[in-house]
Amino acid sequence: MAQTSRQPPEEPVRMAAVSTEPASQAPALMDPAGVVREFNTLNPQHEALGTRILHMVDAARHLGEQARQAAATAGGERLTHLTIQAEDPERRAPRWRQLLLAGGTLALDAVACYFAARALGNGQAETLAWTALFLAVLGAGEFALDFYRDRHRRVWRYIAIGLGGFVTGLGILRFTYLITVGTDGPIAALVGAALFTVATVLFVMAGYWALRRAETPEAGKARRRARRAAREARATAERAVRCLAKRDRLIDAYLVRLKVGPLASCSASDLPAMEAAVRAHLLGEAA
Repeated sequence: MAQTSRQPPEEPVRMAAVSTEPASQAPALMDPAGVVREFNTLNPQHEALGTRILHMVDAARHLGEQARQAAATAGGERLTHLTIQAEDPERRAPRWRQLLLAGGTLALDAVACYFAARALGNGQAETLAWTALFLAVLGAGEFALDFYRDRHRRVWRYIAIGLGGFVTGLGILRFTYLITVGTDGPIAALVGAALFTVATVLFVMAGYWALRRAETPEAGKARRRARRAAREARATAERAVRCLAKRDRLIDAYLVRLKVGPLASCSASDLPAMEAAVRAHLLGEAA
């Protein structure tokens, strides 16, 4: 009977012990709150500097919130202005500037109106009164044309026809005056009256088109509100930036003194992390 060969018992497998600890473990950082407390006890000025830092941190946070709110308000006002302006996209010029332009063109008609008034006035005061009246009618006509252009076209046409007849009447008065005082004959008086009449028509049209480019009162108010909000937002943002700069400057000064105090025992490799931890603690940020 064949003998069964027996296998030798297996040798126990020896497992190499694996260390779960890292080869080089970094030393634990110090508690930043404890570092700050220890530093403040060394000198009363340290505590005063720390208190100033806390105040500047609160002020910077408050100004930052104000700057964000002001920016949001400025953005809303700008959108409001753009929406109102979109209703009349061709009327974008500041109204006060266009009123000055219209007034300037009306003033240029003063000479032409004066010559027309000389045909009616017997004295200087009466002539000036008629001149002022003619200018007032021309100015009122310009404003009426602008007002009714988008509201009532039929009324606008009636005003345009009436203003044209008034300008023609001024031309007739000029011709009457020039032919009375002139010595060159009726042709020269007619040419002079025609030139003054054409100038009056051009100045009236220029004043009317200046008013047509002026923004509406609602758009003007919205634009001024948007500009005021933008100025306030810029001013608040500048104050916030200055406050942040001062806060960071105080924290840097605090950390400089910490390096020769409680942080003097930190190694060169641990010092940046410890400075960052202390800075975050001073800023009130979570670790």
